[in-house]
Amino acid sequence: MKSLVSIIIPCYNQDQFLDENLQSVFNQTYSNWECIIVNDGSIDRTEIIATEWVTKDNRFKYINQVNKGVSAARNSGLTLAKGEYIQFLDADDVLAVDKIQISLEAIFKNNVQVCCCNYAMFTNSTIDVLPPFSKLAYFEFNFENLARYWNDGFTIPIHCWFFKADLFDAVVFPEGLTAQEDWIVWLRIFQKSPKTFYIDEQLAFYRLNPKGRTQIKGFFNETLEAIRYLKDFLNEAEFQILYESAIIRNHNGMTYWREREVNLKKSNTYQFGLLCKKIIKKIGLLSLAKAVFLNLRSLK
Repeated sequence: MKSLVSIIIPCYNQDQFLDENLQSVFNQTYSNWECIIVNDGSIDRTEIIATEWVTKDNRFKYINQVNKGVSAARNSGLTLAKGEYIQFLDADDVLAVDKIQISLEAIFKNNVQVCCCNYAMFTNSTIDVLPPFSKLAYFEFNFENLARYWNDGFTIPIHCWFFKADLFDAVVFPEGLTAQEDWIVWLRIFQKSPKTFYIDEQLAFYRLNPKGRTQIKGFFNETLEAIRYLKDFLNEAEFQILYESAIIRNHNGMTYWREREVNLKKSNTYQFGLLCKKIIKKIGLLSLAKAVFLNLRSLK
């Protein structure tokens, strides 16, 4: 195997993770790679760290651009990529040392265009890991499953994937969106029904980063925004699958939280709290407590 692999790393103010991230690239058992580090307008030490690695090994490439978002950074990397295969990697995550080699071997052995591996989660060390939040082996990798079950048991960290580069000939990351951009790209790629092979080995490590972009707030609106973006690229049947699955997931989510609220109000702890509140109110302590609190605030 002599194929060049392009590893694309968008960076934005994550300098505390970047050395470990780039070390995992440097340690790869497969050596014919280029690593394109795209600094998306960071104001931390990202540039210093990246240029140190470029000096250390000329397989690392570095560009700096005005902050445009992660999609624009990945698109810049794709524009510069010379490899026959693409490996994405976010700046706070890590690859296993043989991720590239095993992925390439699977590509050639199984004559496929896409590989996806299993992953583990970690906080500080890849030695002490947690199981993945998705059971990828339960799903077939196709458009319908990505449409119906994304963020509902079938969520795939970006560095699990390994792609033949020509799959991106007419596909880019949507630069107008701030979330779900990877899901949009996977759907567009799997419209082409690429041959895919799943590697049930934990070759990617996903960092549980409290400052990362992943968030729950506004999730349904973000999903609808992504679906609106995709409308121009989908046929009627594909769009219907997306729309229906979004409505079902939102309904199930609302039902789940309503049931939790009902169960909470039935709990002994909640009922005891209500009882205490009634007793305090009845003997007049609640009004007294409020008055004391207001007086204390006025003394500040």
